[in-house]
Amino acid sequence: MRLLSLSLEHFRSYGTLEIKFEGEKNVSVLIGENATGKTNVLEAICVLSLLKSSRKAEDKDLIQWEKAHYRIRGVLENDAGSTVKLEVVSQMEPRKARAAFINDVKVPAMRYIGALPLITFTPDDLLLWSGAPGARRRLIDQLLCQVSQSYLQAMMEYEKVLKQRNTLLKQIRDRESGTSSLELWDEKLAALGALITIDRLQLFETLELTILRELTALGERPKEAHFHYVRKGTSTEESALMRELTAELFTHRDRDIAMANTTVGPHRDDFTLFIDQRDIVTFASRGQQRAALLSLLLLQASFLELRKGEKPILLLDDVFSELDEKRNDSILDTLSDLQVIMTAVEFDESFRRDTHVLACPLAH
Repeated sequence: MRLLSLSLEHFRSYGTLEIKFEGEKNVSVLIGENATGKTNVLEAICVLSLLKSSRKAEDKDLIQWEKAHYRIRGVLENDAGSTVKLEVVSQMEPRKARAAFINDVKVPAMRYIGALPLITFTPDDLLLWSGAPGARRRLIDQLLCQVSQSYLQAMMEYEKVLKQRNTLLKQIRDRESGTSSLELWDEKLAALGALITIDRLQLFETLELTILRELTALGERPKEAHFHYVRKGTSTEESALMRELTAELFTHRDRDIAMANTTVGPHRDDFTLFIDQRDIVTFASRGQQRAALLSLLLLQASFLELRKGEKPILLLDDVFSELDEKRNDSILDTLSDLQVIMTAVEFDESFRRDTHVLACPLAH
């Protein structure tokens, strides 16, 4: 998949903006000082692909100041050579609404997400292994939502049920409702949580097939590497998982009521990587952690191409300044057949001949 052009209207700092990406060069670099709108372009591509901001911003915050809507359009060429048009429009007035279109036909989010396979990599991701579990969950959710409509639907429904259960927990804590009303929500949450957990476990089984090879390609020499999905329970079959999750919700019910928050379930799960039987967070050096992170980046690209039948686009937001030259070269060499759109304040002049350089701020 390639992004041929991008059009923005009232998005962030841009009133209007048209960008054409050169077809003969796989790497496009938005180069300029900070606060020149580089990251806004990458964020727009992320919204065009995932209907979500890469910076976790709400739609109202993406609209240009004193405007009532934003519009993002993209023209793509898939790996078969066909042209695909994508469009996302969001408005705050006269009522809050958002719509997504494929080839000018309005489609629901579950059909839209995945039309533009995408991987994002930011400086925050460099702390993936040692950072908060939420970042690791977002990584696997973003990956699975692009390849599985059933996973995306389960996640959307799970988030709604979780919110309703948390509201009920607060009512019970405040003596506005009884605990018996939790049973229905526990049942729903356990059913959806089982589906989510099964898909996540299968994802890690797939990624584990080649993680050792990717680490070796980046110069590491481990004898073995295994992902560990951290959760309550051990079941791997749907009905057993449902029973397990239901039991966990019941066991932690008093704590959940006291905190007015659901403390167990896929929304609290985590994962880590063990190299030579040691947790990467505890025993690996900073260089080894970054090699493992880049290996995970390569695994995401392979997984998306395998499941979608299309090469993903890679967004790199000012990460080259944080990595050494060897790691930078490894990324671009290994992903040389993908379209890479990146931002940078500066980079080696010898790199320019192989890239499409866009100087920021861009004319708009």
